[in-house]
Amino acid sequence: MTHEEGAGTMEKTKITVKIYEPLLRSFDSQLAGLCIKRDAFVNKMLRIETVELARELKGKRLSSAARRYIAGELKRLGTVPVNIVVDKAVATELNAVVQEANIVRDAFINRLIIFLRSNSKVLKALKLPEGVDQSEFNESIEAMPTSPLRAMEAAQQDPLGYLRLACEERHNSGLYLLRMSPSMDGVACYLDDTEVPGSEAAMEMEAALKDLEAALNDFEEKMSGSQS
Repeated sequence: MTHEEGAGTMEKTKITVKIYEPLLRSFDSQLAGLCIKRDAFVNKMLRIETVELARELKGKRLSSAARRYIAGELKRLGTVPVNIVVDKAVATELNAVVQEANIVRDAFINRLIIFLRSNSKVLKALKLPEGVDQSEFNESIEAMPTSPLRAMEAAQQDPLGYLRLACEERHNSGLYLLRMSPSMDGVACYLDDTEVPGSEAAMEMEAALKDLEAALNDFEEKMSGSQS
């Protein structure tokens, strides 16, 4: 049996995902224009990127407060439920990472779709490249094939490879740990408690920063007084 034949007989399951509505519309439109079946494409992307998600989150676990905050922020964005058919093995692997790191599964899937689309506005905001400049990666990446079909195959083998390398080079962070902006915390895979508004850790951090600011102001006032 060939790999393709084996893939076609894999056991399937249906998962319901809540996706940010404007993102879903643009994603569906783009896939339709490329004649790509959404479920098959998402299934393959999840199979590949769940491995990367697990790698980035290794040793990390989202607190209950951070998880509630992210889930609430995703709901606030405005989502619609979508049924997606995936391989059972893919769903099992994804659920294992979700349980291990206590993340919001749908936040990860929304974030994955955002990076798969990678429109100019998002890339500029995150200071990530819109095109591939091999010199930036010290020749650590292979050139894209000139054959259109081979290029499509290459892109699907490591769909976010270029962005991942750029993110690590520019921000010293993986794609799933990079904070987009507070307004997009609904698609965060991980947040430290100090980044969760209203949390005890965030309030302690704010108090510590205020104390530091007061100490610096006091120091500057004393220095100014001694020099007058």
